[in-house]
Amino acid sequence: MNSELTVAVHCLLYLDSKEDRMANSEQIACSVATHPARVRKVLSLLRRHDLVTTKEGARGGYLLKCELSQVTLGDLYRIFAQGSLHPNWCSGSEHSSCNISSNIPAVMNQIYSGAEKQVEMFFDRLPLSEVKQMLDEFEKEKEEKSVSKEAGPNWHFFVGSYADRGEPGIYLCELQRDTGEMRVIHETAGLTNPSFVTFDAKGMRLYAVSEQTEGQVAGFAVDPKDGKLTMLHSERATHGADPCHLALKCGRDPFLLVANYSSGHVNAFALEADGSLGEMTALIRHEGSSVNQERQESAHAHSIVPSHDGRFAFVSDLGTDQIVIYRLECGRLVKHGVTHLPPGTGPRHFVLHPSERFAYGMNELNNTMTAYTFDPVEGRLEAIQHVSSLPDDFRGENYPADIHFSPDGRYVYGSNRGHDSIVRFRIDRHTGRLEDPEWTSVGGCWPRNFAVLDDYVLVANQYSGNIAALRRDPESGSLTPAVHSLSISKPSCIEPLPADFAVGKHPAGSM
Repeated sequence: MNSELTVAVHCLLYLDSKEDRMANSEQIACSVATHPARVRKVLSLLRRHDLVTTKEGARGGYLLKCELSQVTLGDLYRIFAQGSLHPNWCSGSEHSSCNISSNIPAVMNQIYSGAEKQVEMFFDRLPLSEVKQMLDEFEKEKEEKSVSKEAGPNWHFFVGSYADRGEPGIYLCELQRDTGEMRVIHETAGLTNPSFVTFDAKGMRLYAVSEQTEGQVAGFAVDPKDGKLTMLHSERATHGADPCHLALKCGRDPFLLVANYSSGHVNAFALEADGSLGEMTALIRHEGSSVNQERQESAHAHSIVPSHDGRFAFVSDLGTDQIVIYRLECGRLVKHGVTHLPPGTGPRHFVLHPSERFAYGMNELNNTMTAYTFDPVEGRLEAIQHVSSLPDDFRGENYPADIHFSPDGRYVYGSNRGHDSIVRFRIDRHTGRLEDPEWTSVGGCWPRNFAVLDDYVLVANQYSGNIAALRRDPESGSLTPAVHSLSISKPSCIEPLPADFAVGKHPAGSM
């Protein structure tokens, strides 16, 4: 469907939400998470059809003229998207690379015409007032599900760490929600430096990097009875150095995406039906450098994050001060765009907001968190705010690391290595901007990674060798310093299992 139609709906709904029913193009663009020029183009057509008007002056902007109950989706469809269902058949000439002939049966065009008539008829029955009500109900239902989703009395989580091949490197642990006490259930050895781990939505397959000069990745089956890991296949080489982050592109054609820090490579691996790693389908090496001669002498891909629909992947390159955006096309990574950050920023970890309107990144070299607007249709990312990850009075050395949202998406958290804290920001739900920061000690040293649960934040303190459990207030997002801690050698990553995943009771450290 034509994306301008979506922007038009958001523009009108946003104007209706304002007390004076008026806003300028920049304000509307922030609310829609797209570029102001695109908003002005859409509003120009809305003005031509007498749905909005303009008001001049310092406090001027676009004024909503219509009532939502008097405008239907069908009206907007005819303005912005009529004909969008019709395919643009290629010529099929002898010089064309397209295999589709121009001799498509005429009945196909009749089918598309009939489909468009059905869409218009359906949209004509939906006034914007009803669309607004549906969206409000959806947001309310989503929030209620997030708040009311009750986990069992215990949470289970995996911990990745820095370990030699013969040492335990991946741990299955348990958190008692009522007390905050933790224990190790299982330890898994056999992989060098499994410093980052992730798993599928059901928690049945776990994937880990092997962070070393000749990088590797591995997949494991998770036994639902006791949580034990069984390697699905021998490790796969990444053909890059020091893989430090991986993520799953889910859906019909799942792939494992990998970022290799030292060499600047990014990879994609196909996944077999049993979840084991298949062939490598993409290998790309980033090039470039930036102003920090010690840390940015070359490209350093530090994380790779797929969009929610699996169409795009976002690579934070610490060495080039860029977020490189790729399209995911049948396992291939096709460069789509680049978002540039100020020199010396050092982007490290990156997250897309559940609303798909915003994104946020933690920057290792200049102690900041960046807020972005995100266009999920165009795959476009634009930085709108850089805020310090540190309190104003801190003067020591610090390197920000990880970043995560609260389960309801109202707060975003980041870890500070050096200040040894978690910073919490409130997210403005209209603009995506960050406000009201709070800092909480992590109860250890060098918080490399952490996980946000409904009522806890679990922190992997690498240098002090412990997992700290900070209490979290779901309403305010505020954290309370940890009372309990779990000793684990050089922990570097925490991945909580789904809330309904339960394992048997086993003595600590048993195999």
